[in-house]
Amino acid sequence: MNQRNLARVMLVISVLLVFSGAAALALKKKEPPTKTIRGQVVDKTNQPVLGAKIFIRNVSKKTTTVLTSDESGLFSIYGLDPKIDFIVHAELGKLASEKKTVSGYLNRMDNFLNFELVETIPPSSGDTPSGFEQIEVELVGADQFRLAADWYEPKGTQEKFPTVLLIHGFGEDRHTWDPFIQSYLLPKGWGVLNIDLRGHGRSTSKGNEKVQAQPSWIMDPNQFPADLEAAVNWLKSKKRVDVNRIACIGGGLGADLAYLASGKFEEIRTAVALSSTAEISQTWARGIQNFQPHSILYIATQGDPPGLDSSHQLEKLTGFPVQVRVVLNSNLKGSKLVCDIPEVSQLVLEWIQKSM
Repeated sequence: MNQRNLARVMLVISVLLVFSGAAALALKKKEPPTKTIRGQVVDKTNQPVLGAKIFIRNVSKKTTTVLTSDESGLFSIYGLDPKIDFIVHAELGKLASEKKTVSGYLNRMDNFLNFELVETIPPSSGDTPSGFEQIEVELVGADQFRLAADWYEPKGTQEKFPTVLLIHGFGEDRHTWDPFIQSYLLPKGWGVLNIDLRGHGRSTSKGNEKVQAQPSWIMDPNQFPADLEAAVNWLKSKKRVDVNRIACIGGGLGADLAYLASGKFEEIRTAVALSSTAEISQTWARGIQNFQPHSILYIATQGDPPGLDSSHQLEKLTGFPVQVRVVLNSNLKGSKLVCDIPEVSQLVLEWIQKSM
């Protein structure tokens, strides 16, 4: 090979090396940067807090990720979209921190936030507000099952008011909803009917017989759905209840009853289903004429794959408006979603206010 040809070969090799290097750099640049939010939760004496819940709300998608602080009070989350705003705060029992915003406009990929937990003034002392009358009532279904319930009615007005019907899950009782009622529903001025399903709580009498709930009832359309009908009929009998503005909120088994209520009763204007089971919901709905579920907010957690899958299945069968909301980094189910996660409680209230 003469000197001229050797020079040409060397030139080609140099060009190829330059292009390969540029290609490697281009590949590296294709990965977009992500945002990190981390920090520490401390008490008023500046000691780290173990087990605090940190709520990271995605403002754009309206989803919330729930983290838990470790023994050093530390928490962290990675891989967040840098263009989105996040609102972050911490809670533990009656203690809460201020809310801080991590803005998408700030070019800061690593965000370290410190939260101090302080005692907050609760929305309610646990007693029924003075503007409400709480009484225990008894509902009697067509099969003579006697259902115990708490009825909260706003006082001091002759106008008709909207009402929320609450339905707990299998193995629970109506008192599972008490924190949600006192802190979130009553301050809105709504009436509330909170029932014990048959065989639960104080609803154990069928005629003169004492009966406890059986798992075999879950798939039987003549059992728990009969309690739903008794509750709706009772509300329709109340003169001050606006029968055009009744919402139904259910958790677990109650979520499937909320789905059923939305499609069967014209009086149910909107519903919220917390941790549904599609198989139960569809079994109960089978055979009902003109069954048309609509206006349902489905909520499930990332740690509850069956509930999440069921929510998406039922979403396809539900008329407008309908939404599915996913709570990230949590495995809570049913009523615990609204009783333990304030962000979910607010989401439920917003849905009812807009659709009822």
